[in-house]
Amino acid sequence: MAERRIAVDARPLCHPGTGIYRYTRELLVRMCRLGGQWFLYSAQPYDRLGLDLPNVEHRVLGVPAALRAGQLARLLVPRWARQDKVDTFWGPRHQLARLPDPVRTAVTIHDLVWQDHGETMRFPGRQIEQFFTPRALARADIIAVVSQFTRQRLEHYFPQYAHKVTVVPGASMLRDSTLAQAQTGHATAGDYFLFVGTLEPRKNLPRLLRAYGRYVVAASQPYPLKIVGGSGWGGENIAALVDELGLADHVQLLGKVDDNTLLSLYAGAYALLMPSLYEGYGLPVVEALSMGVPVVCSRDSAMSEVAGSAGLCVDPESETGISEALARISVDSRLHEDLKKRTAVEIRRYDWDDSAHKMADLLLS
Repeated sequence: MAERRIAVDARPLCHPGTGIYRYTRELLVRMCRLGGQWFLYSAQPYDRLGLDLPNVEHRVLGVPAALRAGQLARLLVPRWARQDKVDTFWGPRHQLARLPDPVRTAVTIHDLVWQDHGETMRFPGRQIEQFFTPRALARADIIAVVSQFTRQRLEHYFPQYAHKVTVVPGASMLRDSTLAQAQTGHATAGDYFLFVGTLEPRKNLPRLLRAYGRYVVAASQPYPLKIVGGSGWGGENIAALVDELGLADHVQLLGKVDDNTLLSLYAGAYALLMPSLYEGYGLPVVEALSMGVPVVCSRDSAMSEVAGSAGLCVDPESETGISEALARISVDSRLHEDLKKRTAVEIRRYDWDDSAHKMADLLLS
């Protein structure tokens, strides 16, 4: 029997540092080693680290993003698919080109923020999601989602596609390659709070900072806060807000950092703070768990699901609730130690190899 030929929309690989980039790369690197012939399609170049394998071919147009590379890719994908005689096509992020018969199609849905919290998105991005996602769901033979929460939201809005849905969760890129350091992280408590995420409205940073300001005023020895993430959109000047709240001596804005630095930051953290308004999964939560770091997270959307018993959940719209949670986890050493111990249990639910095998079974069958 001939090997299955699988094509992939590789555009997420053009955006390193994002959660969808990590999800796509971690699955692809593993799945390509499980067999099959793989074809990666993109209008723009991407980092091929781990993907230069004998059974992987790269179809890259090589045009600048300013030339509407995404639209060009959608036009070229059907042509490439015919040339490569693919059996299955996977869209890792919410979109599917119109593929020739009899190509089987799979699409991964990371969230339905455009439905649930569209006001937290850029208008063009929301319009793109509203146009392409329903069409992708209708065309797909297979729909993968990253959490039970996203599954529930998809089945709420699109119950007619419930029979197509399988959960394929993310995991921590830190877990296996940094096991020794992770074990060190489990042994001791860190000495600062950590936030990881793009600085955009959905991440709820202004409310977090105001809550943190209340905590600083009330605490005798407040933990400092380190914020990791590139600038997003929405007109939020986080640096100005830090100054306005008088928190310059307590808050450090680190911007984007490389993976080794991020690892060190997790290892030294007392707790991860992630009171987002909405997450379809929340990759920093599972990364924190893999380093033995408890999480203060939103009780809404997928974060409480991912954190499980290692999370202290809060109302993301309540500054008082967030502030009280920070005070509680700071002074209650038994609570912190209990949450820290539970990270070892919760992280067992997330493994890239398991997720890759599950996705590969869908694509290679």
